[in-house]
Order: sequence, then structure tokens, then C-alpha cells
Amino acid sequence: MTRFLRIYLILLFLSGCCLTAAAQSMNVEDYTSFKGKKPFKLSGGVSAVGTWYDASEMFGRQPYTWQLNGNLNINIYGLLDIPLSFGLNNFGSQYTYPSLPNRLSIHPKYKWITAHIGDVAMTFSPYTLNGHQFTGGGVELTPGKWNIMAMGGQLMRGVGYNPAIPSIPPTYDRWGAGAKVRYNGSKFFAGASVFAAKDTYKTVSFQADSMGIFPKNNVTTSIEGGVNITSNLKLSAEYAISVFNRDTRPIVTAEENNQATTQKTVPDYYHALRASLDYTFWKNTIGIGYERIDPGYETLGAYYFNNDYENITANYARPLFGGKANIALSGGFQRDDLDGSKNSDNVRVVGSANLSYNPTDKVNMALSYSTFQGYRLIKSQFDYINQTTPYENLDTLNFTQISNNLDFNFNWTFQSNERTTQGIMFYTSYQEAADRQGGYILPGNLSRFLNASTAYTLEIAAINTGFNLGLSVSNNYSAQTNFLTLGPMFAATVKLLKKKLITGASVSWNRSAQENIPVADVLNCRWNASMRIAKRHSLQASAMYQHQKRTAQAITKTTYSTTAQLGYAYSF
Repeated sequence: MTRFLRIYLILLFLSGCCLTAAAQSMNVEDYTSFKGKKPFKLSGGVSAVGTWYDASEMFGRQPYTWQLNGNLNINIYGLLDIPLSFGLNNFGSQYTYPSLPNRLSIHPKYKWITAHIGDVAMTFSPYTLNGHQFTGGGVELTPGKWNIMAMGGQLMRGVGYNPAIPSIPPTYDRWGAGAKVRYNGSKFFAGASVFAAKDTYKTVSFQADSMGIFPKNNVTTSIEGGVNITSNLKLSAEYAISVFNRDTRPIVTAEENNQATTQKTVPDYYHALRASLDYTFWKNTIGIGYERIDPGYETLGAYYFNNDYENITANYARPLFGGKANIALSGGFQRDDLDGSKNSDNVRVVGSANLSYNPTDKVNMALSYSTFQGYRLIKSQFDYINQTTPYENLDTLNFTQISNNLDFNFNWTFQSNERTTQGIMFYTSYQEAADRQGGYILPGNLSRFLNASTAYTLEIAAINTGFNLGLSVSNNYSAQTNFLTLGPMFAATVKLLKKKLITGASVSWNRSAQENIPVADVLNCRWNASMRIAKRHSLQASAMYQHQKRTAQAITKTTYSTTAQLGYAYSF
């Protein structure tokens, strides 16, 4: 029996259980509301997309790919919803993955009870379970002011080592379970969550051990709470602890009588803490926050996790000019190497300012600025050993990384009536980054990036046509080399057949030059169309052609690529 057939049978069985449980929980008043309602109501849709690709250089890309997606919702007497979704494709069908690319899930719902069955994801806390997908089941209960969640299933499927595909590392079977309870009162909230996961190490071949991939075991717990001290003063906090064992295999030891014995490895304990305080007065909002995560803190309920840092942040916001403008300021301080075990430690200072202004419905603009400065202290034992005076390496051990970002956006619709709409747009962004040592910027470590674009739009209602004319410029200075790219763009869109058919085309060209010497010319031509048929059917098609001419070391190379896509969707 294949994996998908087993999932289908499980979903069918659990759906029946949900229907039975829902029927048993109904009271007399529920039955009186059935009159005049359909017992079953189906809604959903299915879509299919095929993509064809051809190029002078394929780079391992498949010439044809397909996708089949669908969703179905079963509503029973307007009380119980059972949504079902699936996605099938041929992406990477010749490989073996820890998690299959094809997904199937249903989410039955009855009043304040929601179940998640199949390939689903849930979130308890950033420190315990945070969006990790699993194959199994979960439930969410929201009676009144309570929020109760529980889950269990397979987080990762075991994959053996394949020397023919070294880029895919072997993995263990990983199973997990957890629960969360939270009460949301009018003046306070309190909650707790726990999540546990374990690898089954007997299912993977020995090659995984030689690669340094070991079975893990993890239990994370967090408690959270918040209180409204006054009507405009709020305090919230969360504390978490992670018990992590990075190798659950038993340790084999030998006694004096040559009899082998085993003992379990000792897990490590890690802590995390975050808190925030917000105060509102006279339309002003001030907040401060603190977060600290121990070095090595990790949870198997998240794909990625940052640790070994301490953050202190502050923010301020308020509206201006009767709500037509808004200002927001924020700043923060971060440091790592909390236990002093690294060869270098970093101190980061971050600040940002955002200002938006909408004087009329036709004009809006926004300006934002952010700065980042990171101070690094290199603790080189080699320099300490070889220095002849206490002051010899002072300048060589301290580095400062500086980054500044500035963004500006402007939109103006200068004509808007029943016949014509015209407007202009302008956007620019500037970023500067540098490394400074001993008060001086290091040679070759200064970079500047400037991007700007402007566009003019015109919509003519009489012929249901719109035009867009734009120009983009990008200037990058890095490694003491200047790189410039610029080019125009033109696009048109038209609505036909009583606006049921929408089609458009665009063409763009850009040239790139390095130190005023052309290195690349790129031409892009695109076409797309979509059509609605009988309210339930829709067709879409698109095509793109790209032509590139690149010059390197007096050698010119020309390449091309063509992509075409055709899709169909049906909704009911």
C-alpha cells in the first residue's frame, strides 16, 4: 500500500469520526436550524498548469513541468466545514527528499473546533513549535477566552545515504508531539506550551554516522503572560527552556571484567527570555523590548533558529497633521558571544526612521532610513602570543561594519475621471556598506548601491486599454569597481470581449557596463492572457523570450531562452 493510499484511508476515517463527533455534540436547538438548509454543500476548485522551457543553455532545468492543484470544502448543514486540498507535480520526481513535494491535507471545522489532518503546519511559540510541517494530525479549540492546541505526527521522513546524489544528506525519521494552552482575559493573558521531538536512529544506514549526522532528542517548554497595568500601559513576557540531546545513541563503555556496558548521553539545557513594555499617551506610542537567547538554544520544531544574542530595542510612533502623516522611530542594541567562548564578539547598533505623508487621495509619499553598525573584537590568540608590547595590536583587533539604507517612494495621480487616468511614479533606494578599522575605511571594503525607477501610466476607459512607460537605473560600486545598468520598458494591457479576456505585452531592454565598458545587453519580450468562461472556468497563457549578448575579455557570447505556460482552472 502506497503512502498516499494510506493517507487517503486515514483522512476518510478521521472525517467520519469528525462527523460522528459533531453529530453527538449537537443539541436540540441545532436540529431546529436544519430546516430549509441543504445537508451537504460542496465548493472548491482545481487547476492545472503546464510549462515548456527551451534555451541555448539548459543548466539542468527540465524542458517540461506540470502542476495539479485543487481544494474542496464540504459544508454540512452550515455547521461543519471539511476543507480538503492537494498539490501534485513532477518537480524533482527523480530524486528522494526527506519531505515529499506533494501535499494532502484537510481541516474539518465545527463551531470552535478545528482539526488539521494530513500534511499540515502549526505554531505554538517562536521557541517551541514554529511553523514546522508534519504529517499527522492536530486540533485547535477556542471556547470563549481559551485557546487550546495539540498536534502529533512525523516531522521528517528518514532518507538513506545515496553516493550518487551527495547533495542530499541522509536524515532520520523524526516524530514529534506538543500542546499549547492560553487564556485571553480582558486585562491579562497567560499561556504555556510544550513540544517534544525524537529521531529514530535505527532506520538510517551507517554512512550517516560517518558524516557526523546523529539522532537528536529535544523537549522545549515555554510560559508566557501579559497584563494591562493601566488602560494605556501593557507588559508582556515569555520564558522558554530547551532540553536538547544532540546524540541519543548509547555510549558503550568497558569495565574491568571486559563486559561492555552502555549509558545514556546527558542532554544540555538552554534558556530564552523576551519581554516588552508599551505605553500610549496623547496618540504617542512608546515601547521597549528585551530578548536573550542562550548560545546553542535550538528547537526541532523550527527549520531555522538564531541563538547566542541579546537584544535591547526601543520604538516610538505617532500620527501627524490629522492622520495624513505618520512617523515611526526605532533603535536597538545587540551583542553576541554571551558565554565568551567565541574567537570574536560582535556588538550591533540598529536604528530606523519611517515617515509617510498623504496630503490628498492623489498624492502619497514615503521616506525611510535605517542604519546598522556592527563592532567586532577579534580575540586572536596568535596576536596575543607574538605581540611585543601591550599596545601593538590594538588597531588590528577592532573592526566596525557600517551600513546605511535610504528609500523614497512618490506616487501622483494627476488626472482621474471617467475617461482617462494618468499618473507618475518615482522610486529610489540607496545603500552604503563599509568596513572600518582604526578609524579608516579599509581599501576595497566600501560599496554603494543606487537603484532608481520612474514610470508613467495611462488608462483610457473608452477602449479598455492601459499603457505603462518606464525607465530604470542601477549603479553599483563595489571592490573599487563601478557597474552601471539602465534601460527602458514599455507595456500595454487591453480588455476584450466585455472585459472577459485580458491580454497584455511588454518589452524591455537594458545595458550593463563596467567602468564605462559595455558587458551585457539583455532584451525581454513577454505576453500574457487570461479569460473567464461561464463564471466557473478560466484559461491563462503566457510566453517569454529573452535574448542576451555578453562580452568578457573581448569574447562575445549570445544566448536565448523561451518559456511558455498554459493553465486551466475550474471553480465550483
